[in-house]
Amino acid sequence: MFNKEGIPFFIIIVPFLAILFISFFSTSYYLKLTNSSFKTDIKEFQQLYILNKNYDKNKLLKIIKQKEKLHEIRQNEFKDFMLVLTVIVFVFMVLFSILMNTIIHDVIKKYKKRVENREERLELLNKTLVTKVRKGIEDGKQKDKAILQQSKLARMGEMISMIAHQWRQPLTEISGTLMELETATRFKKVTNEHILTSIEKSDKMIEFMSNTIDDFRNFYKPDKKKEVFDVLDSCKKAINLASASLEDSLIILDLDVKENKFINGYPTEFAQVILNLISNAKDILVERKIENPKITLEIKSDRSLCIIKVKDNAGGLEEKYFDLIFDPYFSTKESSKGTGLGLYISKLIIEKNMGGELSVENSKEGAVFKIVLLG
Repeated sequence: MFNKEGIPFFIIIVPFLAILFISFFSTSYYLKLTNSSFKTDIKEFQQLYILNKNYDKNKLLKIIKQKEKLHEIRQNEFKDFMLVLTVIVFVFMVLFSILMNTIIHDVIKKYKKRVENREERLELLNKTLVTKVRKGIEDGKQKDKAILQQSKLARMGEMISMIAHQWRQPLTEISGTLMELETATRFKKVTNEHILTSIEKSDKMIEFMSNTIDDFRNFYKPDKKKEVFDVLDSCKKAINLASASLEDSLIILDLDVKENKFINGYPTEFAQVILNLISNAKDILVERKIENPKITLEIKSDRSLCIIKVKDNAGGLEEKYFDLIFDPYFSTKESSKGTGLGLYISKLIIEKNMGGELSVENSKEGAVFKIVLLG
């Protein structure tokens, strides 16, 4: 039923059969039709001839034979014509079929070639796919490592900046105590009690500074496993570390606890997120030089959910930044003041590590960062 190229034979044979059938049918029908007409004409001629007064039967038969002979000649001529026409059409269809067969053969050959080329490309792709996937995974890991490393460096810079703010006051007090001792010594008015009081005061300041280092070191130490922790307690740790920086910028932080909650997660990482949100709010308040700058940290519960909001009165986030704010390396700050990793890491901690949600919206006063966690 098919040739070697897979072309069905009936595509070529059916036109031939159709031509032959139509030719034979037309010929036979025409001959039948002409014979019937001829016999009818002869009968009418006989009837008319008999009605003639000079009726001659022999002459009538002779005329009829002549007419039959002429009719037979015409039929033979028509048969010859139809035979020639059929042969011509048949030859034409043969040539046409050969041409169509060649065209179809070329089309199928080109199609098979394209299929073979695609199969070769797919086979090559399959061979290299595993390598590409491995390379992609490795590149992703390297990118994540780079992001984490930059995040660590950024947090280290923040930590040093906050330590500097925390140390500024005790260093000033120690410096004042030493100047007081120096002045008393120069004027020979120093007493043992004065010296002991100054030493005690200095020791307290140095102890405070040492504790500050411990606080920061413990604060940035990653949690190894989940635990149930007090949300308010973690928020207070973040506030304590940012307090000196906020005071230095004359920013008021309002802690609004509507309902505290205990949740299961990583308390240190959660506190880092809160500290990052507070620091971002502080930076935008300072950058925009807001009068009476204020940050509000709100904690409330909604059934099994714990909702924490960090609000500021800096005017809010521009609409064009809403879809980009949590992307890595995106920052609205100057390149020297931000890495664009803080919010990205914060979102990873809340959503990937703790199964919660971190989002941002605008209020009448400013931006509102909302954390939703399952209690």
